[in-house]
Amino acid sequence: MFIGREKELAELEHRYVGEKKEFGVVYGRRRIGKTKLIRHFAEGKKGIIFQAKQDSSYGNLRSFSYILNKLTGLPSSFVYSSWMEALDAVKQAAGNDRFLFIIDEYPYIVSQDHSFPSALQEFVDTAPANFFIILTGSNVSFLKNELKDKKSPLYKRRTFEMQIVKMPFAEAQQFLEGMSDEDKARYMALMSSYPYYLASIDHSLSFEENLIRLLFNQCGTFFDLPDQILSNSTKKQDIYNAILNSISHRHYSLSEISEDIHEETGKVSKYLNTLLHSEIVEKRTTFMGTKKSNYYAISDPMIRFWYSFIFAEQELIKANGEAVFRTQSENISNFLNKGFEDVAILYLEQMNQNGQLPGIFPKIQNFKADKTTLGRSVEIDGMARSGNTLLVVECKYRNSAFTKEMLDHLKESASIFSSKLAREYYIFSKSGFEEAIKKEPHVHCVDLHDLWTLS
Repeated sequence: MFIGREKELAELEHRYVGEKKEFGVVYGRRRIGKTKLIRHFAEGKKGIIFQAKQDSSYGNLRSFSYILNKLTGLPSSFVYSSWMEALDAVKQAAGNDRFLFIIDEYPYIVSQDHSFPSALQEFVDTAPANFFIILTGSNVSFLKNELKDKKSPLYKRRTFEMQIVKMPFAEAQQFLEGMSDEDKARYMALMSSYPYYLASIDHSLSFEENLIRLLFNQCGTFFDLPDQILSNSTKKQDIYNAILNSISHRHYSLSEISEDIHEETGKVSKYLNTLLHSEIVEKRTTFMGTKKSNYYAISDPMIRFWYSFIFAEQELIKANGEAVFRTQSENISNFLNKGFEDVAILYLEQMNQNGQLPGIFPKIQNFKADKTTLGRSVEIDGMARSGNTLLVVECKYRNSAFTKEMLDHLKESASIFSSKLAREYYIFSKSGFEEAIKKEPHVHCVDLHDLWTLS
């Protein structure tokens, strides 16, 4: 069953029913759902979908010829002499009806045949108006460069581009129907709104049983998670492992990571950029007095979990994964409790998209500052600004109510910002709130049940 991607499907369908030629590029990290989206969109439509492979140029041409031959009626063993000839045959076979021509994982072809973009350029330029052409790929850096590099044959030819990211909060909830509010929160704290992860849940098992089955198990779906998520273009898996493991163990700045893994900062910076493009790592800002500096955080909680609990324990998990899980249960619980912040931000991002917040806010993220005017460090779970309005977020995943004292501490932390900014406080609590808090102006209280009733 296909779930979600309503906005992306609507955009594709709108363009499909138009009368002009379209050339789109769809990209996003591996296992984000690009192929499922494109194939769902293509159902019932005339055209060709070619799944490129990590094969030789001739191997991909042979595979493409086999698919095209089904449309043209040529013998299945026939192989076109060149990509130029094969692409010309596509135009002849299309007829006058709207025709989809999709190449999935386009970078695989280019990696073995550097002349292919030029052949594709001529095809795009000469294809008639009934063509709807889509290229997809997981090598985000490569595809962005193809679109923006003036030397690229495809420069300025695309009519649209679409980056596929994790699902909106409301769509992701559909994977969790029928669960308790607490299990929903735990799954999203672990898996965020990534459909690849959420689709793996066995609803007949408990949360703990699913965790053991998927991760603490040599045959588990996510036992080798980084191999599945990192782009096949990333050949230095050992470097990526080292960087992500270092970040998961609280080395956040470029210099700290470089020192920890004994690699030059220039080299580490290059690999971090790939991880940034793949949305596995994100860059955040911290303050020391008035001095601003950047630090890195793993944005995908499943990747963060894997390097925190699986990476160093793989051999022990092969011997007895359930026992490893039991010894780590308290640390895992702390990890999930902290992950409640991510769930709250997903909820607020959905409200932001729905126009339900007091303004339109840019990215909502954690805020950190040392040596503040309060004489102490400040950390706020979520922060964003829209005009003269400051959004301030606090999350508590514990078995007691959120107190007035906690709210006062949060307000004091937010006082380091200009008094001219209006404050809107969004407080998330697993176990509810003291009654006095609910009467405070500009304080919005969201408990565990409220999370799943967002309209």
